[in-house]
Amino acid sequence: MSDAEPRPAPADAAPDAPVPDDLPRSSTTRETLDGAEPGTAGEAEPEPEGTAFVQVARRRAPRYRAFVLTGIGLAALVSLVVAVVTPSADGYSSRQLFGFLLVSLGAAGAILGGLVAVLVERRR
Repeated sequence: MSDAEPRPAPADAAPDAPVPDDLPRSSTTRETLDGAEPGTAGEAEPEPEGTAFVQVARRRAPRYRAFVLTGIGLAALVSLVVAVVTPSADGYSSRQLFGFLLVSLGAAGAILGGLVAVLVERRR
């Protein structure tokens, strides 16, 4: 017998037996057999097992990546301004000066951004 074919009811089961209210209704309840759509009997759907509302305390912490990237971005901006304003000297072009400043000030900006994030978290 395949799953698509209807199976006969067991001999000991009464056809009009009520379904207990504490059990979840399946698609073979009386409402479905009578032609009504499942779930339209005005009953609320039971919650699946394992789901419950749990109250938790949120820990509000700063996003360290955002602070570090902001520090690097500000360092890049300062490096660009200094490289454009400063005249070339000792055979270094403004691009090379920008690169050197970006590496050194970028590291310093990342560290300062991380420190600011730690200080913001300590205040809370």
